[in-house]
Amino acid sequence: MTKESFENLRVNIDSALQDFMNDQSLTIKDNEFFTYYYEQISNFLFSGGKRFRPVLMAVSAAAVNPKILGKDLFRVSLSLELLHNASLIHDDIMDKAESRRGIKAFHCTFRDYATEMYSSKNTDVLNYGLSMGILGGDFAYNLAYKAIQEGKFNAETKLKAYQEFNEGFMSIVKGVILETDMMNKFEVTEKQYIEMNKRKTAALFEKSARIGAIFAGGTESQIESLGNYGKNAGIAFQIVDDVIGTFGDPAKTGKPVDSDIKEGKKTILLIKAIENSTEEQQKMLNKIVGNRIATQEEIEQVCLIMKETGAVDYAKKKAEELYKMSIDFLEKASPKLNIHYKELLINISKMGVYREK
Repeated sequence: MTKESFENLRVNIDSALQDFMNDQSLTIKDNEFFTYYYEQISNFLFSGGKRFRPVLMAVSAAAVNPKILGKDLFRVSLSLELLHNASLIHDDIMDKAESRRGIKAFHCTFRDYATEMYSSKNTDVLNYGLSMGILGGDFAYNLAYKAIQEGKFNAETKLKAYQEFNEGFMSIVKGVILETDMMNKFEVTEKQYIEMNKRKTAALFEKSARIGAIFAGGTESQIESLGNYGKNAGIAFQIVDDVIGTFGDPAKTGKPVDSDIKEGKKTILLIKAIENSTEEQQKMLNKIVGNRIATQEEIEQVCLIMKETGAVDYAKKKAEELYKMSIDFLEKASPKLNIHYKELLINISKMGVYREK
């Protein structure tokens, strides 16, 4: 997929998202606070994001049936983007993050709103922000279901899509549960990391591809092949995210590069660094990782250990291996996928691995 092709699909999906949110806003136009709340949801949705998931769903559908590309498909593809953003709103609360994509985290927007509007009334502004953030994530989850509901597809197809969507939703929750527990352990295996990754990040890539094939009337073989493609592409995507999260440019990522280390996230980088480190290096990692007040010098020491132990090179190589595995699955579909859109899928996976943000 050329960058231009990807951007064209993004434009169509953003347009569908704008129309969708405008429709939702009409239902509460007489309530001033709800209007403000909807605006903040929209601001979060349009603050950035690569739209990989809805684009993947649309291209997967087109790989089965090219004629399906259009407004109806773009509308239902929003379900994956809304589910993804709902999880981000909740993630930021759990991570105590102040920003996302270079702007305030959703819950921080409402913490600051309460500070301005209600501080004189002894309101617990922190709890207000957290509460509105939890509700914001729940709200986006609900909108995701509504996007499928409003799609102009037959009931049987939508039921299959709902089933896949629900499985994806549950998988994300299970993945976050595993990740939260892993953050409290020093040593985590690569196998445990991959299992968590499959459930958290890769699940939405897998479901995006499967749901796209379902809406296009794909065979079981096509659905399975596209799902396995998405799963492996998703794992590779998260591994690259690990690298970018620690070694990327904050101006491009919109997120501080020390957050994963300070939060104690068990990224593939940290897992391999611990596995290959000396006793002295392990002591250093144990002292710094998970310390939210770690200094910049300490963060740099961890980054140096990751490089010296070969963790960075290992992660990049692993992502490339998974990228190659993902495209191999595309060849297993029967009937064969449309050659043009299959090439686009190959390039989506490639874009996920070779990126800077």
